[in-house]
Amino acid sequence: MTATAGAPSRDEIQETVDRALVSGPPLPYSELVELEQALLLLIAGLWATVDESERRHPATPGYARRRARLDGIRHQTSVGLGDGLISAQVQVRALATDCQWLLSQCAAGARR
Repeated sequence: MTATAGAPSRDEIQETVDRALVSGPPLPYSELVELEQALLLLIAGLWATVDESERRHPATPGYARRRARLDGIRHQTSVGLGDGLISAQVQVRALATDCQWLLSQCAAGARR
């Protein structure tokens, strides 16, 4: 991924993902809301990059699997946190995992 003006660096993205995946008791709901919003913004940018790369290279091995994962991520971003602390933590962790996958796909796409 190439950093552009205003775009977060790979390290900044990973830092957000790491915060969301921290072990232990759930973070306060307000922090989970902040993490969700940050992850949704990151996912939006990464998703668009990966989607574009996939559309340019549909004949590559694993295309259908990656396409299905992209569709699943699109759905996951529409779920919301829910009212409970546990549901919010589960959702933030799912978004962080999706963000991490997208980040790895950006790197893989650059090599295609």
